[in-house]
Amino acid sequence: MRLALNFFRVDPGRGGAETYVADLARALDAAGHRVDLLAHDWRDDALPDGVRRVRVPAAGRTRRQRLWDFAVQSEALLRRPDYDCTVGFINTWHHDVIIPQGGVHAASLEANARRFPAGWRRLYLAAKWFNPKAWTYQTIERRQYDPARGAHVVAVSNYVRGHLERYHGVPRQRIHVIPNAIDAGRLAVADPVAARRGFRSRLGIPGDALVALFVAHNFRLKGLGPLLEALALRLRRDPAARPIHLLACGGGRPGAFRRQANRLGLGDVVHFAGFVPEVAEAYAASDFFVLPTYYDPCSLVVFEALARGLPVITTACNGAGEVMTPGREGFVVRSPDAPDHLADALDRMADDAARLEMAGHAERLGRAQSFDAHVARLVALFEDVAAAKAGSRPVAAA
Repeated sequence: MRLALNFFRVDPGRGGAETYVADLARALDAAGHRVDLLAHDWRDDALPDGVRRVRVPAAGRTRRQRLWDFAVQSEALLRRPDYDCTVGFINTWHHDVIIPQGGVHAASLEANARRFPAGWRRLYLAAKWFNPKAWTYQTIERRQYDPARGAHVVAVSNYVRGHLERYHGVPRQRIHVIPNAIDAGRLAVADPVAARRGFRSRLGIPGDALVALFVAHNFRLKGLGPLLEALALRLRRDPAARPIHLLACGGGRPGAFRRQANRLGLGDVVHFAGFVPEVAEAYAASDFFVLPTYYDPCSLVVFEALARGLPVITTACNGAGEVMTPGREGFVVRSPDAPDHLADALDRMADDAARLEMAGHAERLGRAQSFDAHVARLVALFEDVAAAKAGSRPVAAA
């Protein structure tokens, strides 16, 4: 098939969606499809030679203006009749298939608002809804999901499917639930023991310490604040509890969280590593993974952690938790704002025997989230869409 993938920037170092688009382009090219990437910017070494790069202009002084211009310019290119199927992700429209890796904007805003006390939530939402950037996102999403366009939507979790139905009225027959997946091969390290020892040594983490890993760029949305509160709570409940060191990786601003950790008496056990180019080493250095997120359509880092044999603690606000069996591969707490439940899960991870048993289940589950199987389901959908465009058969719901 002749396929078009449309995304603003493809650079795996910038986050999960960027990594996903690069991996998808590579897999489709390897399967023999002709792939055009319509993007404003990309990292050449993240893409195979067989993928044709098409630079899309994005003019404007602000990010909002550049996003809008990119979407408008993309539409003109996507109208070409020689594409069998066109695929978009976020912040563009006029696709045959949409894969909203970032979920639904309105759902994300409401989740973000839960970080604030009840009295402040309305003010937060009002400020966001009257922000010109939010208008741009809303306008783009309305065009994406306009029934007249008839686009098919890949929901990366049932969590996202519910949001598509609730906020945009997308008919269920146009929603295809295909969970996220990872390329576990990218996570390999040549010498895991040496990587574990070296990473810990650089950050001053004792070799025998119990280490929880947190990876995110948006520290607030992904629940770093509640995680620190839960770590402190378990020590208040039992001062003799086994200490847990927290390794926080990602491009978020650590200042406020560093101060919070110090205020809670956690300054010696919370380590901010910043952005880590080779995150596989951080997995090797850790004993379990924690992401008490307020909103995540289907977190790729959760699947990565599982595949590396790290039991996971996350929340029901994360679509990735749908594949887990609580108590088997980790724990899915109700929300970040349930500190007792989060502290209980942390206590369970401090039990070596229980955690090691969960680690085996976690690795098997993580590796089952095969990117090859994920791509095969996508290709079947793309083929159905191409056939429907050619008038030969309708697209089956999934």
